[in-house]
Amino acid sequence: MINKKSKQPDNTELYIWKNFSDGVRKLLKIKNMKQNDLIKQSCLTRTTVNRICRNSNDNGYKYKPPKHTVFMAICIGLKLNPDEAKKLYYAAYPEMAYLENFINNRISIAEANEILYDNELSILGNIPE
Repeated sequence: MINKKSKQPDNTELYIWKNFSDGVRKLLKIKNMKQNDLIKQSCLTRTTVNRICRNSNDNGYKYKPPKHTVFMAICIGLKLNPDEAKKLYYAAYPEMAYLENFINNRISIAEANEILYDNELSILGNIPE
């Protein structure tokens, strides 16, 4: 259910990290791992893991996993349990936290886009001119 006042999904317990990079850094600390451990365990390149931990894609934007395979490799490399993986998923793809609520509440595309826009997330579809 969407809280109409704040326009946030009610699953706020999933929002424990500011973003994907923040989640990865904190999970590394919790699991007493170093970046080198994650590189070995995930089979990702040093460059990718460094970008994740710096929260930069080297083009001036915050890091967002470009493919679900990167996200999956991080989850396996960090040996996450399903709950940790779900929380990290919503940190990586925050708009997905809204999907279940949009479907359950039969939110129109215009209402969905308003909520996504208000929360500084990418909107859906093409906006007619």
